[in-house]
Amino acid sequence: MIELNSNEYIKKLIENIPLGIAITDKNGFIKNVNNALLDMFGYEIDELLNQAISNIFEGYKKVQDVLLSGNNIIDEEVYVNARRNKLRFNLSVYPILNSNKKIIDIVYIFNDIKKERKLASHIMDNHAIYTFDKIVSKDKNFSKLIEFAKKVADSKSTILIMGESGTGKEILAQSIHNYSNRKDEAFIAINSGAIPKSLIESELFGYEEGAFTGAKKTGQPGKFEIAHKGTIFLDEIGEMPLELQTRLLRVVEEGIVSRIGSTDQIAVDVRIIAASNKNLKEEVKKGNFREDLFYRLNVLPMTILPLRERIEDIPLLVEYFMKKISKRLNKKEVEITKEQMDRLMEYSWPGNVRELENLVEFIINLEYVPINLLIEKETYKPIELVLVYNDLSLETMEKNHIIKVLKINNGNITTTAEALGISRNTLYRKIEKYEVDC
Repeated sequence: MIELNSNEYIKKLIENIPLGIAITDKNGFIKNVNNALLDMFGYEIDELLNQAISNIFEGYKKVQDVLLSGNNIIDEEVYVNARRNKLRFNLSVYPILNSNKKIIDIVYIFNDIKKERKLASHIMDNHAIYTFDKIVSKDKNFSKLIEFAKKVADSKSTILIMGESGTGKEILAQSIHNYSNRKDEAFIAINSGAIPKSLIESELFGYEEGAFTGAKKTGQPGKFEIAHKGTIFLDEIGEMPLELQTRLLRVVEEGIVSRIGSTDQIAVDVRIIAASNKNLKEEVKKGNFREDLFYRLNVLPMTILPLRERIEDIPLLVEYFMKKISKRLNKKEVEITKEQMDRLMEYSWPGNVRELENLVEFIINLEYVPINLLIEKETYKPIELVLVYNDLSLETMEKNHIIKVLKINNGNITTTAEALGISRNTLYRKIEKYEVDC
């Protein structure tokens, strides 16, 4: 039997552990990694040895601080700068100490994230997920709106948020809730325009057993009961049927609800935030919205400006969405040139921030910007996003992109592979697959 020395034993040990493992010296320079880590991140071992591990993942400073305090890091979620994409992993870090309890080496263990997304659990638990620090703007008027929203966050008075579709009315409502003294209670959102008129009443106020055909035997509480002590967000309030507006007015005035099929009155303590993309004053004139309800809701009015009226926010929003979405999709950020940004700032954005976010996600999925941004400045018509390729299948777009990069690099395989963030062998396979003439 052949005995292994200590270094060989350690090497064999970490190779047989199905987790990504890196060992650094006390200063964070990589001394060894196992094959599992190389497979996870897509690097060759020569690219990592003697390199600073701070180049591999985000948050190294926090790791240093925790280790210096004498603690370990266990299952901390981090973003890893893999060869091609940014990936999410759970990281555990353990120091190796000498006899004097001084750090001599550090072991980093990377593991796939198994837990459910926090976002999903928050939504299932009726919690607001957005806060004011997620609202990106340097527009003076928008900043004043945020200051006002923070100032009245703890108030019990109703809020009416006006603004075009896609401006972020629910994000503002959630931020107000999370800034208020109700932040630990439920945030219930209901879209009056998305629920059939026949169901809105039971959704809002609940029902008792046998109240109507198909009613549950146990009955069901309404959104106002569920939101007790918290906040209810009534989106597209202008779509609410007139007959229900009367019942809503009573809740606003008296804080009392009655389930369908019941005469019992239930007291609820709920902060009401309503929103509309319609001009409710005009809807009142047309007879589509009760005047008394409008004034009860419009105690603290807020209006979100459309994106075309705060164009200086567009570069900020593009940068914010680029970072956020690239992390979510595990893809690299795509550079937006100054010329492309200028065109984006000339666009009228009828879909507002939501439309901009969708465009950024589209660009990230393609991994480049295959669009011409055209605008008719004289008429100020919305720009057209004209795709370079009619065939939008991923394979066709990948083939065209490879051809484009090959041309830029004069057919050089090595530089093209580096630009694409893939190995030479992978590039050769794709060239053969797509029958690209080099």
